[in-house]
Amino acid sequence: MPWFADGRPVLITGGRGFLGSHLALRLAALAPPGAEVVALDNGHRDCFSALGVEPPHNLRFVVGDVRTPQAWLPAVGSPSAVIHCAALAGVSTYYRDPAAVLEVNGLGTCRLLEALGDVGLFVNLSTSEVYGRDAEAADEAGPTPVGPVSDPRWTYAASKVFGEHMVFARVRSAGLKAVSVRPFNVYGPGQIGEGAVRIFCERALRGEALQVTGDGSQSRAWIYVDDFVEAILALAATPTAWGRTYNVGNPDTLVSTAALAEQIAALAGSAAGVEYVPHPGTDVRARWPRTDALRSATGWSASVGLAEGLRRTLDFWRDVAART
Repeated sequence: MPWFADGRPVLITGGRGFLGSHLALRLAALAPPGAEVVALDNGHRDCFSALGVEPPHNLRFVVGDVRTPQAWLPAVGSPSAVIHCAALAGVSTYYRDPAAVLEVNGLGTCRLLEALGDVGLFVNLSTSEVYGRDAEAADEAGPTPVGPVSDPRWTYAASKVFGEHMVFARVRSAGLKAVSVRPFNVYGPGQIGEGAVRIFCERALRGEALQVTGDGSQSRAWIYVDDFVEAILALAATPTAWGRTYNVGNPDTLVSTAALAEQIAALAGSAAGVEYVPHPGTDVRARWPRTDALRSATGWSASVGLAEGLRRTLDFWRDVAART
């Protein structure tokens, strides 16, 4: 296991974000005495506040920008492993500030790799967006088409493709130990930002109609956040899996957006129904993965079905509403 080798910390960039916070809490629970997890974040989002949990004593926060690692890396020390989650995401962000998306996700990854010294493992979080508009039964060996430059919708995908290429260039030229993952629609407690499941849950609990863009026929496969975290741990524990990219998702949960909204409304007991609104930009028709490579390499498989995951997520947001 690369975590906490020689008592060195584990660094999670974007450690206050949705995925980063869940990974940070899981690793902090696994840390041996005296070892710590360091969550690097610029404070743009704070999922710990959303989760309503007190960070454990061995989880330390460092404020910084992934584009300037020389400014904050001395405060971290020499990490034993890095999970690189820091990124600008969200469709509205791609349209509002595409230059920042490219700089943070692309240049940030490049500069972080340049600044790091000896690290036991670099886990890079890419995205299912690299498969373009039609990610149906997406396979890691398939093409990673980026949409037209005229549409800033694709700056996120372009930045993540660049980041993956940079990681594996370092693998080949400098012997970096690394693995890259492409998450497919992770959801669960504490999610903030533009996640459809979170937005649907909150609206359903408020008794508001769930707004579905387009005709609702878009298909997605959803993975509960606990399953995602376990996939990362499984890859880190399998050195023979390093040096490759893996899809991380749950194809068994494939559902249309309209059906997802209807299921959440039913679970929440909402009678407000579903309403259809125009999509504000370019939509993705299908997004669900093949995960054969991940299962073959590690034996991992998702354990939380869609109905159970949605129930847990609804219960979380119901508790949040009761607290506030």
